[in-house]
Amino acid sequence: MKPIVLLTTLTLLFSPLPAAATGETQFKKRCSKLSKSFHAANTDILLAEYIARGTNITLPEPAARCPTSFISLADMCRLRLKVTTSSTSRVIVEVFMPTNWDSKGKRFLMTGNGGLGGCIQYNDMTYGTSLGFAAVGHDNGHAGDTALPFLNRPEVVKDYAWRALRTAGQVGKKAVNHFYPSSIKKSYYIGCSSGGRQGLKAAQEFPEEYDGIVSAAPAVYFQSVIAAGGQIFKIVGPPGSPTHLNQNQWNAVHQMVIDQCDGIDGVLDRVIEDPMKCQPRPEKLLCGPGQTWDSNQCLTAQQVLTVRKVYSPIYGNDGKFISPRLNPLTKEFVGYLFMYGGVPSYISEGWYKYALYNNPTWTIANDFNWNTVDDDFQQDLFGVGTDKTDLKAAKNKKTRILMYHGLADCLISSENSYRYYESVSRDMGLPSSQLDKFFRFFPIAGLDHCTSGDGAWFVGGSVQYSTAGALDVDPSDGVLMTMVKWVEQGIAPDTLMGRRLVGGNVTSEKAHCRHPLKTTYKGVGDPNLASSWECRTA
Repeated sequence: MKPIVLLTTLTLLFSPLPAAATGETQFKKRCSKLSKSFHAANTDILLAEYIARGTNITLPEPAARCPTSFISLADMCRLRLKVTTSSTSRVIVEVFMPTNWDSKGKRFLMTGNGGLGGCIQYNDMTYGTSLGFAAVGHDNGHAGDTALPFLNRPEVVKDYAWRALRTAGQVGKKAVNHFYPSSIKKSYYIGCSSGGRQGLKAAQEFPEEYDGIVSAAPAVYFQSVIAAGGQIFKIVGPPGSPTHLNQNQWNAVHQMVIDQCDGIDGVLDRVIEDPMKCQPRPEKLLCGPGQTWDSNQCLTAQQVLTVRKVYSPIYGNDGKFISPRLNPLTKEFVGYLFMYGGVPSYISEGWYKYALYNNPTWTIANDFNWNTVDDDFQQDLFGVGTDKTDLKAAKNKKTRILMYHGLADCLISSENSYRYYESVSRDMGLPSSQLDKFFRFFPIAGLDHCTSGDGAWFVGGSVQYSTAGALDVDPSDGVLMTMVKWVEQGIAPDTLMGRRLVGGNVTSEKAHCRHPLKTTYKGVGDPNLASSWECRTA
């Protein structure tokens, strides 16, 4: 019997390994060899390693306001690069390449940034790899969500404005095409806020880089967004000033808006389908003679005027239009922390201080005025305004653009996106029936800035996948795969499916209609069901 045992043992030892095991081994070897095999101009390889699905990666040097770790959602190869963009600037690029890329469509996904742009969006990247995309992220030319690296370094500002995005996209594609046996078939982009602006910058200046661009809550008209952040502080003032409202008072304002506007769309759900129809009257909260906040939960005349100014458009020198009003129904806690809390917006102050004026002593409290805003518009550093409305190149390249914006956004007014869409329509001479062949806009009622909200806010978009329960939602009708269907199958979306996630559970659904159609309650049926809503002409 011993020879039989020996024969069996030898058979096991010298039998070919299963194809899956062989493929995995080869994948790991190719990944580890990237540090020597991959070459790109002005590029240093910082890391090349295989990461198994479920691995928790702690980042050794987390930057200000940036993630400190991420969890891999796919078996993948991670490549980290440093690309020199000038003698005084560089971009850190991460490339995640999953094992199943070839079988999942050979797709490339570029992710955007947020705020002042120095954080890699690892959550967007890992989600992309879970769907089989080779995903790329970058730090937009500096570490951390801070403007300090801009000080006396115009090349870093240039990276922030557009160059880091283009550089990362190009080197990322080169890495993906080098690593896999076959080449990229389709390229996509997804980003929100500053990332939304980056997406539209690509559509305006280098649309040939992407087949599909998803731009959420874009900070286009960049100088307007920055100016609004400065002016809100001037309107509200610091704690203790007669114009200031504390968080409880803003909560009362929030409820006042709900009481006055929630029923406009026919459903009492703390969500406004068309904020344009909502004109809040804060005088409802005005104290009468002898009344106070402590005794009657009311506001002084100066505080009421603060609310009215916050919910009014902003005009500068010579009556020049600067920015639309803040959305009338923002989530009070986010709004309070970032806009009403008695401290200037770090984004606005950082931009003026370190990028525009290169003056560390400059402050919004002491130095901001309409001349500041005029200076910013006039200089338009490296085209950061991102206000070009001629998208002919994108149209001719057949680049698809899907823009969406939360109608409860507390940081960037959703009216900014309406303004951009309509300006593109006018300037290109294209009515919606023609413009929508390559550029569609979806207003999302009940969505705050990029994520969260009281409505069906979850659309599978940028930065939304850190929410509990998000990964359990079928991705097939999420915004990214919706874009894939538009690009690869020619199925243009008329609606964007949204869901409300509470405690990890879906509590309502709604198919948000593309502008200029209006998402309208049918008048009957459970408003938490998508079937109770329809798209109607305005």
